[in-house]
Amino acid sequence: MRSPLKDIRARPATDLAPCPQRRFAYLGPAGTFTERALSLAPEAEGARLVPAATAREALALACRGDVDAAMLPVHNTVAGIVPDTLRAFAESPALSVLREVVLGIEFSLLVRPGTSLAGVRTVSGHPHARRQVEGWLDRHVPQARWVPASSNAEAARRVRDGECDAALAGDFTAGHYGLRAAATGIQDTAGATTRFLLCARSGGPDAVPADRTSLIGRLAGRPQHLGALLDGLRRHPFLRAVSLHLVPDAGGRSLLFADCPGRLDHPPTARAVGLLRLRVPGLRSLGSYPSAVSPPDPYHLCDLYERSETMDSKTTPEDIARLRREIDDLDGRVIGTLKQRLRISREIQGLRTDRGGSRTDSGREHTVRGRYAEELGEGGADLAQALLELCRGQSSR
Repeated sequence: MRSPLKDIRARPATDLAPCPQRRFAYLGPAGTFTERALSLAPEAEGARLVPAATAREALALACRGDVDAAMLPVHNTVAGIVPDTLRAFAESPALSVLREVVLGIEFSLLVRPGTSLAGVRTVSGHPHARRQVEGWLDRHVPQARWVPASSNAEAARRVRDGECDAALAGDFTAGHYGLRAAATGIQDTAGATTRFLLCARSGGPDAVPADRTSLIGRLAGRPQHLGALLDGLRRHPFLRAVSLHLVPDAGGRSLLFADCPGRLDHPPTARAVGLLRLRVPGLRSLGSYPSAVSPPDPYHLCDLYERSETMDSKTTPEDIARLRREIDDLDGRVIGTLKQRLRISREIQGLRTDRGGSRTDSGREHTVRGRYAEELGEGGADLAQALLELCRGQSSR
């Protein structure tokens, strides 16, 4: 099996010197890939590594100053973004990223001594782990029921304590819990990696050199309702070098996570960030930090942002004409829908007044304004108010 250590990519640290007294938190318990990523970060050399039960807890330790920094998984090339980490970022305003680490991921199926594959009836692991090995599980342990865990190491603890038959985790996890590997090198997609971010309280030492900038912000509406917004951002010629991810948040909202090449004070990056903030008010920078791969040189970075802009300038008139035709078509549908709403509102107003009631229902109007605000953001309530006033003016009474 290829060791995940061979896939680690982290540039040498220049911001923090190794210190035995330092304390760093990670998503625990002991034996997670996050702990492995943290142990390979230059900043954490010789430091005490402190497990945290959740991403929120790890960042709280860092923001309070109980630890110097916290390492968390943010994205896997197969399973995608890690929602719990993004939610923890959004709830930690005094936070900045020091660096990223990328770790090659392969799993082992860990069991208690004496357990065979045929005897595995339950398999536990983090939900992200399952998405990376579903094919392998279907082929080798089709009889096993999946039991989600808060981490792969927690799954190993369950196996040790007899709560589950097997756990998906790194082979290095087995020794922590007295288990053995019934199978190794498990991964449906060869070369899969997970990206981790080392985060500290804002105001600490700057990450130098910095060649990546990340941002996070909240949007009104669920991810399935924000596809058009996301597609529009991704197609924008100034934003095609930016990576954008949406995950659901509480209260029917969503979190947007953006990764921009370059540091925040580089003109092309600053322009991209400024445009994002126009479209997503409240988008907050997590800082600029060293990426796990070699940074682009300044000329290449400019080209990365601007090449599509130059190319698009040749087709802008045609694109604008096509998009305007689409808008005209949409406007026609909206007007038709509004006419239907006006007709129905007129019928409701007539029924209410025929029974001696008032023409409007303030409770109902409050609900309408709330719905529009939730789906469309701050401007949604204003739009709802204008629509309600229009409907009131169409009463036949």
